[in-house]
Amino acid sequence: MLECQVWWARRDDVRPWHVDLLNDTERARRDRYRRDADRDRFTVGVAVTRLAAGALLGVAPQEVPLDRTCPGCGAPHGRPTIAGGPHLSVSHSGDLVVVALTRGGPVGVDVEESSDRLNEGIARQLLASDEAADLRDLGRAWFRQGLLTYWTRKEAVLKATGDGLRVPLTDVRVSAPDEPPRLLSWEGRRDLPGRMTLRTLDPGPGYAACLALIDQPDPVIAERSASPGLADPGGWDAGQ
Repeated sequence: MLECQVWWARRDDVRPWHVDLLNDTERARRDRYRRDADRDRFTVGVAVTRLAAGALLGVAPQEVPLDRTCPGCGAPHGRPTIAGGPHLSVSHSGDLVVVALTRGGPVGVDVEESSDRLNEGIARQLLASDEAADLRDLGRAWFRQGLLTYWTRKEAVLKATGDGLRVPLTDVRVSAPDEPPRLLSWEGRRDLPGRMTLRTLDPGPGYAACLALIDQPDPVIAERSASPGLADPGGWDAGQ
């Protein structure tokens, strides 16, 4: 049975040698970030992706054939893919970075940090009317965490399909926050609920996270810390 690896790292795991793992396109993108926090999250995400994918492929991290071509415009700012696999997804929020890799099929991962910006305005952009009603039924104490749960479930689904934010989040209906994660419906995509598997991940206090897998009904999911392997240029085995 194929395993889905979920690697957790933190922004402060970044080290100077991680920049050496980036190719020219990735370095140019890194340099365009104005804030140190954004630059560090991007660098850690690339480092984990290249180290973990390199271990799966049996190649050096710098030789992992990551492609960031945007399918819409052809510019190198799209989500990372690897021709021939493994499938991968990257997300970061606050101090956390998460990378998911699997040979089993398309994957999407999302992590979100709880914050004061999770308000009624965000809820209107995110939730269908019945989802909003379900959230209200849970009570105010559930509002922020419930909204985070909805958000990560929907984002993970859209990342798995590759649609991203081109699809309105209100078109994607998922189960209520107090229920196991499921894709219930997607307007115009009736085949997907039966093919999509969602799993709640464990990012720690103050965050919510979800994993979405297509055509992988009984996945083996291994959540691991990437921090030990990011501390030493020759120490990725310690991260496993």
